[in-house]
Amino acid sequence: MPYRSGTDRGRPANGRESEGCAVRGSSGRRVAVLGGGVAGLTAAMELAERGFAVTVVEPSGWGGKARSTSVPGTGTGGRLDLPGEHGFRFFPGFYRSLPDTMRRIPFPGSPSGVAGNLREAPQMLSARSGRIGETVVDVSHATGPRTPLQILRARGMKLGAEGESNEELLYFANRMLVYMTSSEERRLGEWEQTSWWDFTAADGASEEYRKVCVVGATRTVVAARAEVCSAHTVGGFLEAFGYGFLGRGEAQAADRVLNAPTSAAWIDPWTRHLEGLGVRCELGWRVDRLTVRGGVVVGAGLRGPGGRRGELDADWYVCALPVDRIGALLERGLAEADPELSKTAGLRTDWMVGLQFYLTEPTPITRGHVIYQDSPWALTSISQAQFWDGDFRATYGDGRVADCLSVDISSWDTPGIRYGKPARDCTRAEVVAEVWAQLADALDDGRRRTLHDGLLHSWHLDPAVKNLDGPGPATNDEALLINTTGSWALRPRARTAAANLFMAGDFVRCPVNLATMEGANQSGRAAANAVLEAAGHDAEPAVVHALYEPAELRRLKEVDAALYRQGRAHILDTPPPWASTGGGRFSATG
Repeated sequence: MPYRSGTDRGRPANGRESEGCAVRGSSGRRVAVLGGGVAGLTAAMELAERGFAVTVVEPSGWGGKARSTSVPGTGTGGRLDLPGEHGFRFFPGFYRSLPDTMRRIPFPGSPSGVAGNLREAPQMLSARSGRIGETVVDVSHATGPRTPLQILRARGMKLGAEGESNEELLYFANRMLVYMTSSEERRLGEWEQTSWWDFTAADGASEEYRKVCVVGATRTVVAARAEVCSAHTVGGFLEAFGYGFLGRGEAQAADRVLNAPTSAAWIDPWTRHLEGLGVRCELGWRVDRLTVRGGVVVGAGLRGPGGRRGELDADWYVCALPVDRIGALLERGLAEADPELSKTAGLRTDWMVGLQFYLTEPTPITRGHVIYQDSPWALTSISQAQFWDGDFRATYGDGRVADCLSVDISSWDTPGIRYGKPARDCTRAEVVAEVWAQLADALDDGRRRTLHDGLLHSWHLDPAVKNLDGPGPATNDEALLINTTGSWALRPRARTAAANLFMAGDFVRCPVNLATMEGANQSGRAAANAVLEAAGHDAEPAVVHALYEPAELRRLKEVDAALYRQGRAHILDTPPPWASTGGGRFSATG
């Protein structure tokens, strides 16, 4: 693929003359993938497997937000540097497209490729302040099918729980049933425009109901405020996760994690496999602009190390940049290629940031993920060493670190319990001390301390977060898309108005309506399929797996579709029990 750097402009770096730009109906096989996150690497793999000549450019690091990092200079005596993550990796049972890709990435000694590096996390702990009311739920695949009541308990919901009435719990079950039996028309037409807060009738409900059923479902999963996140998104995620927990759909574990740092277990083998397929992987180059003529992209301007400039010429272009980097490109050719892409400027992002605590003793809090229901900063965590192959102490750091407690911070705007400030207004050291205090609040009961200062060796906060120590306001280079009400209409499809430009990323429309690795993978497959179609390629398209839908609910969805077209409410939709007291605000009548 012709590529010209600023030092030899006009001469292709690969020694070939330019083959010219793509035109509508072109059968050329040169593809430029702009962005090397999960979406971009997926598109590159699907196209390379089908005979296309692919170049991928990525400014920061392969894998994007999914990659792991390390703490430079912490490895001694031949050990590796301590591992860090943007946030811990989580592979729910409803993921189908991503595991399929992972199975096709070779890994030494694994007949199932890097998918063989997945390990089941068989427990989920709902931790509560002072350990009062905490719940450990078996989510293992070996346990077999579960009941809906067990799903509610997995979220920390219990009949007769202190501060939460049975009526509230049953009403939340009604909300899930309403969503699960809603037609696609209602999901997109009504629930997409309804916040999760309003859908669950949070106004007038108890604080416990709001904390567990309303806020907990958004902050600990998608890093979005219940007041603005759409019921279409939150309901869809809980539905998909619930079917996996019930043992419906794919026969695989409901919760899986990797057996090593993400880059070592998955991303590095992936880029090596792509290079083996002939893909050119160019790290350190950022897309600066697109040149568009007559509805066709004729080149991509790049900026590389040391301010060097380059040009990338191809027949087909896949824009796989994160949503927070799309905005800068809109005024530099992207909106000219397709004016509809300007809508992406209305999409919102929020912060979900990883913090790793390196501990001097193994501290497996539970054999899976922990949800800290009472933490103001909506914390979740996992103790990693128990899932990783090999001896953690002998492999990483200075020989004194035995475990890594990896924590995700999902709420950066809520005051904490130690300093009384939101995370955005804290220094890095204050963020760490505040998170430690919130973990201890849930895990210590006054008699036994799970976490104590003698355990803490060191810590690592995602370096994508900048300026916590000043000057100026804190920023995040890798923010996460949040699905606010009405945002579906702002999200692009894989195919654009430009004849040879296609979009990929977790913000592109796909079956998983949530910013996830699965959604990114699905979008990369969709972009590859659009290239195949535009190029007239007769190869079998990539499979974009649909979410599981039980046959038993099909008829109810058909009935609801008819009701929705008539402007009528869902047949099971009822106001909350507390609405009659005047405390509630609820409307879901279509």
